[in-house]
Amino acid sequence: MTVVLFDVDGVFLSEERCFDVSALAVHEMLYSPRYLNLNTYQFRTDYSDQEIKDIRAEVFSNDEVLDRFKQMGLNSNWDMLFVTFSILYIELMKDAQVNFENVDIADIQEVGRMMDTQKADYSKVVDFLKGDIYTKDSIYDALMAYAREKLDLTDASAFEMSGAIWATGQYKYQEWYLGSKDVKTSTGIEAEEPDKPGFINDEEWIVAPEDIRGMLKRLLDAGVEIGVATGRPRQETLIPFHQERLMDLFRDNRISTASEVLAAEATEQAEGSLAKPHPYSYLWSLYEHDETHFEDAVNQRNLSDDKIFIVGDSVADYYCAEAIGSDFIATLTGLTGRAIIPNFEALGVDHMVDSVLGVEEIILKNHHS
Repeated sequence: MTVVLFDVDGVFLSEERCFDVSALAVHEMLYSPRYLNLNTYQFRTDYSDQEIKDIRAEVFSNDEVLDRFKQMGLNSNWDMLFVTFSILYIELMKDAQVNFENVDIADIQEVGRMMDTQKADYSKVVDFLKGDIYTKDSIYDALMAYAREKLDLTDASAFEMSGAIWATGQYKYQEWYLGSKDVKTSTGIEAEEPDKPGFINDEEWIVAPEDIRGMLKRLLDAGVEIGVATGRPRQETLIPFHQERLMDLFRDNRISTASEVLAAEATEQAEGSLAKPHPYSYLWSLYEHDETHFEDAVNQRNLSDDKIFIVGDSVADYYCAEAIGSDFIATLTGLTGRAIIPNFEALGVDHMVDSVLGVEEIILKNHHS
């Protein structure tokens, strides 16, 4: 049997709004009175498209930061905004010249009260990322070492992956993306800001959804199985899929999201991150959420006899395919568009398509052979 597993952002849906939301989350943690409350900006929750564009350009240094994250295989918006904010936060604390050794630096608002007129220097994030050839796994240890060095800390656990600062960034992302009315359904926490409309209602499809439905229907009619493995949370995946009737085609147990990854990471069997480029989400969809194969998915074991294709836009997706012995098809519709071609060529990627619609011919040719 042939099984095709699709990433979502950069394949079906544009990543642009996700990156916008990541920037807004960092911006809020810097300037909101609930957090650092720097006085450079007057924090709001209603920005024009141009203001959002400007905030993103500033926070991510005209997307250079995002590009560097992508190149190292860091694929989670939650992780990207966490590292970005953390570097800015560390530099601001250093410049404040306050002894933070006995301060709970995870209490961002309390630290903000100890600051004066510091200004965020976004170039420091680029400098940090240029400092070494980081991988998705090594960057977290490097971040904690950076905090210990810059702040003379003995305990840098506040900057641990999935720690308190990470969780704050995750929550702010969800509040911006889902909106104030729906954030509790995802996080269990009431909205802090009451009037965020939510960017989930402003999704951009890379190609027409009806064309995607047609392609997927033809694959199914040919006997090909289809599934999804995405770094989006489940709610943010299912809402646009239901809106465009893609859930008429995908089976629920062939869809794995950041929600399933977080649940798996909370178990005793998991050690460390299971987010991409760990192939857990792809294997969990391949195994149709079969609990008897949970440890196989956690330990990157592909025991299937199926012919597997992974369709993604990023280096992280390629690493997932490589880890499980899957064929990989790269879509050139991610953050950097066709500029990513040399990266994929260097990795030996044979199949690159201008949009997800181009995968049909490749898959059916292999399926029928």
